[in-house]
Amino acid sequence: SVRIPGTGNTTPIVMIHTLFILNSAGEIIFERHWRSQAPRSVGDDFWTHVQRAPSFSDVVPVISTSKYYLIHIYRGGLFFLAVLHGEAPAAMTIELLERIANLFNDYFGGISEELLKDNFVIAYELLEELCDSGFPVTTEPTVLKDLVAPPSIVGKLLGQASLSTTAASLENSPVPWRKRGVKYTNNEIFFDTVEELDCIVDANGGLLSSELYGRVEANCRLSGMPDVLLTFTNPAVIDDISFHPCVRCARYEQDRSLSFVPPDGTFELLRYRSDYNTPAPFYVTPKISFHKDHGRVNIIVGQRGGGVNFPEKGIVDVKCIVILPENTTAARLEPSQGTYAFDPVKKELRWDVGKIGKEKAPSLQGQLVCQSGTEFPDTTPSVMVKFKVPMQTLSGLKIDTVGVVNEKYKPFKGMRQMTQAGLFEVRTC
Repeated sequence: SVRIPGTGNTTPIVMIHTLFILNSAGEIIFERHWRSQAPRSVGDDFWTHVQRAPSFSDVVPVISTSKYYLIHIYRGGLFFLAVLHGEAPAAMTIELLERIANLFNDYFGGISEELLKDNFVIAYELLEELCDSGFPVTTEPTVLKDLVAPPSIVGKLLGQASLSTTAASLENSPVPWRKRGVKYTNNEIFFDTVEELDCIVDANGGLLSSELYGRVEANCRLSGMPDVLLTFTNPAVIDDISFHPCVRCARYEQDRSLSFVPPDGTFELLRYRSDYNTPAPFYVTPKISFHKDHGRVNIIVGQRGGGVNFPEKGIVDVKCIVILPENTTAARLEPSQGTYAFDPVKKELRWDVGKIGKEKAPSLQGQLVCQSGTEFPDTTPSVMVKFKVPMQTLSGLKIDTVGVVNEKYKPFKGMRQMTQAGLFEVRTC
């Protein structure tokens, strides 16, 4: 536990006894033990809960057993399972698992069983630096890359992880996330503001629920030890916010500007949530029905006109995904735009619409072939929608100014915005 200054209270911190990584078949493919070795049968206990859930993403994240607390996340077809002997803040444990998954994704170029098996040595080296006796110690990606070099072709052939030789420069740095002596010929810093819309729309187009989440990602290529000052045009749209450790929170509380010494390379500067209760900048009107041995599909997608959230660049990469009943065997459809595909194994209908603008709304119409004599579910399937709105955020948040206050050079600064779908569900009638 950690004692809270000025009080007699203590707060527990995360201590993981064992980390298991399971594949989609429930097999343990990776394990790391710290304070004690939890038996592999824990994975079997966890898998019984997985099998009871409707899908992998619906498994309860925190499970209490007679002896352990099991906390997990699901990423890239793998379960990252933390085994704890006692109580600990669940959100902090999940955040630590997220850091581990993000590190693997960054180092290996993705998260999968094959990539993990190809990089076992580096995965163990990363966890050795990340945690000490199960406690998180070094979680900053840029610092870890100075301690454990990313995999190289030679390293893969030799089956070895390359330890970096720059750890000494970190020890002399005034901040733990940036080493001294960083030099670039061209000094530049880039910021991407990305928002994701989680939304549920009923069959009549009514908004049932809506949440807008955003993040600001940075790519810093600045020499020396730069002190950056960033301001927003309308920070009032931000409701909940969490910062990278480099951000000085006191300055943000004072005038809603961000003052920080950035890590070198790519990092996530902040995350936020914004209230968003207006309809999405497009509409989807799906009608799916079933009759005896066939079904009918009629899906129309169009862009809404006008308003403050009107997409100037249009809406791109639009996709509609429908999971059809098990007795569906084929699809005979005609798209007015884009292409469609039906997977007879997964029963997944995917319509790649492409870009939609102010012109005529694209549609997908036709019939579904179903097995005769089988029963249909009582409810019709929902349509999951993917989309991107380039160069615009739905909240209206925008970076106004970026300045480096303690270096002589004038860096190049680039800012972009984008909105994309999170979990966007449209119910059918």
